[in-house]
Amino acid sequence: MMGCKMKMILKYIGKIILFFSKQVLQATLVVMIFLIIIAGVITATLTEYKKEIVIEKNTYLELDFSKGISEKDEGGFFELEKAIKLYQVLEGIKQASKEPNIEGIYMDIDHVDISVNHIEEVGEALDEFKKSGKKVYAFTRNIDNQNYRLGIYATKIVMPPIQSAMIDLSGYYREFNYFKNLADYVGIKFNVIHIGEYKAYGEQYSKGKMSKEFEKDVKRVYDRVYNDRIEEISKRRDIEKLTMNKAILGGELVMTNPIYGKKIGLIDGLSYQSEFDEKYEVGNKISLEDYLTTIKRIEKKEKLALIYASGDIVYKGPRGSENSINVENMKSELKKAEEDKDVKGIVLRVNSPGGSALASEIIHHEISKLSKPVYVSMGGVAASGGYYISAGAKKIFATKSTITGSIGVVSIIPEISGLVKKSMINVERVEKGRYSGMNSLTAEMTPGEIEKIRRSSLGVYDEFKNRVSLGRNIPLDKLESVAGGRIWLGEEGVENGLVDEIGGLETTIKTLGRDLKLKDYQVVEIMEKKGMYETVLGYRDIYSKVRSFVRTPMIEAARFRIKTPLLFMPYEFN
Repeated sequence: MMGCKMKMILKYIGKIILFFSKQVLQATLVVMIFLIIIAGVITATLTEYKKEIVIEKNTYLELDFSKGISEKDEGGFFELEKAIKLYQVLEGIKQASKEPNIEGIYMDIDHVDISVNHIEEVGEALDEFKKSGKKVYAFTRNIDNQNYRLGIYATKIVMPPIQSAMIDLSGYYREFNYFKNLADYVGIKFNVIHIGEYKAYGEQYSKGKMSKEFEKDVKRVYDRVYNDRIEEISKRRDIEKLTMNKAILGGELVMTNPIYGKKIGLIDGLSYQSEFDEKYEVGNKISLEDYLTTIKRIEKKEKLALIYASGDIVYKGPRGSENSINVENMKSELKKAEEDKDVKGIVLRVNSPGGSALASEIIHHEISKLSKPVYVSMGGVAASGGYYISAGAKKIFATKSTITGSIGVVSIIPEISGLVKKSMINVERVEKGRYSGMNSLTAEMTPGEIEKIRRSSLGVYDEFKNRVSLGRNIPLDKLESVAGGRIWLGEEGVENGLVDEIGGLETTIKTLGRDLKLKDYQVVEIMEKKGMYETVLGYRDIYSKVRSFVRTPMIEAARFRIKTPLLFMPYEFN
């Protein structure tokens, strides 16, 4: 009797502890959200009261890419170290070339946290800047494959004259992880249905090793990117291409020092940073962020609209997010540009590996029916669904390193029937009607169900190819050799008809303005931004998801919901 009472007491105490633990967790989350809101408001307020910037003579514009570059501004309140937008970088460099008190550009390229595509676009702007007769200096303590891509656009590259500073230039190396053996061991199976023999997205879950098709695609792409890199170094540093190639492949430029680098022409000068300004007559420096506040905006009658399509393509998603492209956002932004009488044309900046086939088709349709010309500027990746929406444009521009194509369809259907058996769980089913249990996570897929999904995916693939054939004027019989899930670089896209011209965002804007015969125009960015209310709702949504995760059995929380055809490229290349 005493034992029973003790059990009841302990059980009651346990419930009390559990109750208070939940309340503490909830209260902690609420306080954290509140503090983040306060921090955001304070930061936004302080930003408003910056002192007026004065550009003195012999000033150098300072570029710092250690925080990266974003495609668009999400409009949130809480990014305390927000990356600068690509368009702001390009606009700042362009305006600096006309500013009489700015003598040149200074870049500390120790940490370059931007993609190859962004480097090409910034490099394009730096080349235009140098035409004004102004200098571009790059200083770094260490050189690697990434920051040297940017450094070669400089008039001079300078490093400190010490052995511990390092030059580390090599070929390429990339690892790809395949999880099938681990999944088999755990008891999880991924049914991956590819339409297009080169459509490799998801194969890392269904195969134990890389497919021959994907290996062929990857090697072709990386080899071409490598050859482009060697050509650029050779041309800009005036080093024989064969000599450069031999030195890199032979490992001669791995872990070498600046003194040797200057001797063979990889860099131009040796100087400690503390002595750099005096040695190269660099006066004052102004950050790009500060310089942008000094540029006066003049309202112009004729306009070009700049709209961003960044992230995974989804049917529904958060407004103003850089991580997703949703149908309602795109429809709203395109409609604003179409209805604005002052807007004469639209530049659509696409940076997406794809996503929902349904959403891609709807966005493509919305673009195709516009009366105003749409020119697409592809970012680092505009593949699969990203290419689908691009195909509706009048002209497509890409950088040489843009990853595009991947015209194909994939469906991924996970099942955990093996894990259920290993866990000794007995799942009983009640069903009526063929295919009614297709969405079950615990039942093995039948050959009939797999064929059903395959046929559906084939229909999506044919529709995809038809859109590309019509938009790009490529006969269907010729398109198949370009499609099939194959990935292409931007320069290859020009060769096979998927892309019109090589050029970045600035080139796309200039070409559209020229084609429309606009003499003096203004670029306006059209973006659906998150307001204060929506941001708070977003944090509330995170809180609710945390609560539901705690309360939901793990098997349900980890459940995959990929049951419909997707348009994704295989991997994100950098």
